[in-house]
Amino acid sequence: MKLHFELPWERYALIAEIVKRFQAANFRLGKTALQKMVFLLQRAFGVEIDYQYTLYTYGPYCADVARDLDTVAVFGGAQVLCDLSFGGYVITPGPTNEEIRERSRPFLDGIGSQLDRLVSTFGSFNAKELELRSTIIFLSKPGLLRQDLIRQVFEVKPHFAEATIAQAVGELEALGYVHF
Repeated sequence: MKLHFELPWERYALIAEIVKRFQAANFRLGKTALQKMVFLLQRAFGVEIDYQYTLYTYGPYCADVARDLDTVAVFGGAQVLCDLSFGGYVITPGPTNEEIRERSRPFLDGIGSQLDRLVSTFGSFNAKELELRSTIIFLSKPGLLRQDLIRQVFEVKPHFAEATIAQAVGELEALGYVHF
């Protein structure tokens, strides 16, 4: 019996590209932030990468993104280091980062403007700020009233004050990522 399978190079290239763009913009990228960036790229920017997210402790989470990051790191496209001073991980490009990105260059070029907006809009946020914003986007749906969204977010994230949630909802609405 011969096994045949294809590696999801577009997913690996996307992760390598996000890592590279964060380094180029001088933003810190950790595991939680990477999860949120891929989620936001799909949900807020309409890039279909076929990752399935569920709501987890720190907001939207996808085990496949975590696994694909591990694979990219094994291939040398990223270095994932524990940073005790930061209290988490820091992800930087590895020695084969460019090679992995080049495997799916047409795909990456096709979503370049969305990646630019993703990094410029959300790249400077810390993990907690991304947790809140990605949770808001995860829970938002057409026809949901603003106050109902704020209440739902508060129910799953009671460590955020309702005023903080409302402010973030307003920011995301102004940017066009949630609609009422």
